[in-house]
Amino acid sequence: MLQSTLRRNVSTTVRALRHAPRRHASTSTGSSTSSSYLRWFGRSSAYSTIALAAYGLGSLYPPTLATYISPRSAPPPLHPLDPQHIAQVAQLEDDLTRLPPLVEHRAKEGSVEWYETRPYLHLPEERKVNSLTGGALNGPGKLAIPPLIRAKRDNSEALVFVHVGRGVCGHEGIVHGGLLATLLDETLGRQALLNLPEKIGVTAYLHLNYRAPTSADQWLVVKTRLVEAKGRKSKVAGGIYDMQGNVLVEAEALFIQPKYAKLLDTRRMREMIGEPDDSKEPIDEPSTLPVPVTFPGGATAFGNNKA
Repeated sequence: MLQSTLRRNVSTTVRALRHAPRRHASTSTGSSTSSSYLRWFGRSSAYSTIALAAYGLGSLYPPTLATYISPRSAPPPLHPLDPQHIAQVAQLEDDLTRLPPLVEHRAKEGSVEWYETRPYLHLPEERKVNSLTGGALNGPGKLAIPPLIRAKRDNSEALVFVHVGRGVCGHEGIVHGGLLATLLDETLGRQALLNLPEKIGVTAYLHLNYRAPTSADQWLVVKTRLVEAKGRKSKVAGGIYDMQGNVLVEAEALFIQPKYAKLLDTRRMREMIGEPDDSKEPIDEPSTLPVPVTFPGGATAFGNNKA
């Protein structure tokens, strides 16, 4: 009897000892699992918030590399008579006068040695329709306004300020390399022609070195300089830069005056390139008077050559 009682008490104690740790372990494991879940949820929420914020900022202000990899399609160019385009032209003309490189250059000493001109402003419509840079490339989304040239009176160097739109791209958002070559051929050609006897010449060669992608819808400055002028040959060099001074394209070229140049009427060419009004061989007076030129819709620019 006593043995039965002791056996039951021992069995009860053993069972109690066995079950007590199990209940304690079960409570601890449940609490640990709950804490782990909360930590995981907190981390996931933080990572999700950061990812959404980064995505939102990236969408609003995409990094340059992202725009190259996954470019955004731009809306088609406006009609030339669209009021919105007319307002854009007026805004570009206003922005042109405020460009930091232009403002700084105008403020430098020796500014009297420089003059400014706007090529193509006096180009008649019947000739403009057959001109690449003065006609076909002029308009909404392309070269919306004529370039402004600030050149040295001795024809040794020049700065050409031009705005390129989004309608002249190869890769979406990147200006076509062929357009940049055209701009350099035109601006270097102007530099060379002004140093040829008859102010007319043809491109013998144009060597280009593309240094960086050129984003569309921005202001560019083309810098040109005379390397050597000898007889009927004129060698020039230059490059295209953004407003921060980064070089985008470098170039050098040789222009040659045809042997039959003396038989040609060069007045129109000299008008197109904006020869200064104090040239040794001045163009007819009516083509150099300071006459305001009105764009379609009312935007106005002055086409005079000024010091």
